[in-house]
Amino acid sequence: MYAKYFVLFAILFTGWFLRKINFIDDKMNHSMNKLIVYFAYPCLIVHNIGNVDMTGKVVLDFLITFAISLVCFFIYGAVTFGYAKARKFDPQVSNVAEFAMSTPNNGFMGFPVSLIFFGEKGLFLMLAHNAAMNFYIFTYCMGLLNRKNPKKKKPTFRSITRATLKFLLNPNILALFIGFALSLLGGILPDVIDEYLLYIGNVSTPMAMIFIGSSLATADLKQVFTTRINIESSIVKLIILPLLTVGLVMLLPVDPLIKSIVVLGIAFPTAATVSMLAEQEKQSVITASQILVLSTIASIATVPGTISLLNAIF
Repeated sequence: MYAKYFVLFAILFTGWFLRKINFIDDKMNHSMNKLIVYFAYPCLIVHNIGNVDMTGKVVLDFLITFAISLVCFFIYGAVTFGYAKARKFDPQVSNVAEFAMSTPNNGFMGFPVSLIFFGEKGLFLMLAHNAAMNFYIFTYCMGLLNRKNPKKKKPTFRSITRATLKFLLNPNILALFIGFALSLLGGILPDVIDEYLLYIGNVSTPMAMIFIGSSLATADLKQVFTTRINIESSIVKLIILPLLTVGLVMLLPVDPLIKSIVVLGIAFPTAATVSMLAEQEKQSVITASQILVLSTIASIATVPGTISLLNAIF
């Protein structure tokens, strides 16, 4: 199990090395990001979901995973708010820290890791976890980022509609709907197109890890490792919230794989989405990026440990 996980991080460090020697620059890194998010991952999703035997149980498992994950995300929001307040985080950055603590990288890292360790069904359920996170981001977290904004506007029908459309038009969510439709129609996709989707989709795993590694190469590691908020937020992100989730799902009468995916989903480091949205909303991008970097580095040890724990208890 550890060998498979460390292969992923060997690829990550390849990205770090290539950025350090300037083989990868900012423009290339940005292009990789767009290729993975807007094309490679959607191809992988359509291929994998489109080939699922869409029985009633499969659909039910997806919906159960989505519902449990969504409830957990709002619990994480409450827990991280309480933690930041109790630990007296700087009010100017506490909202970003709460966002970073509660939002995992269950796309870039979650998709390949769940596929490798839990197979196609694991990936399918991780998609449900990712969909729940997107709902959480574009509802609670957008309000969180604007919590101290004096110009904050009250939610309107138009703003809610816009947020809903933004969620539904996410390429990964669209791919999920397309995959569902193809599966329900019984494999109508021609083999040559399905093979094309598979080839493109298979690019996503190594490229995602190279992208993360390249992004880490630009970080000021001294500041990353010495700032209290970064350290505590990473501990909450990688240890406290996964253990809390184990307690939340332990006694639920659902498939053990669902429990494993819900726990694994939150155990990943901070999502890159946090930094991008913090920049968009004119909040502390530095705090978001530093927590992302530290939690990603620390996850080299914590994520394999989480997987081992899941195998032992579920």
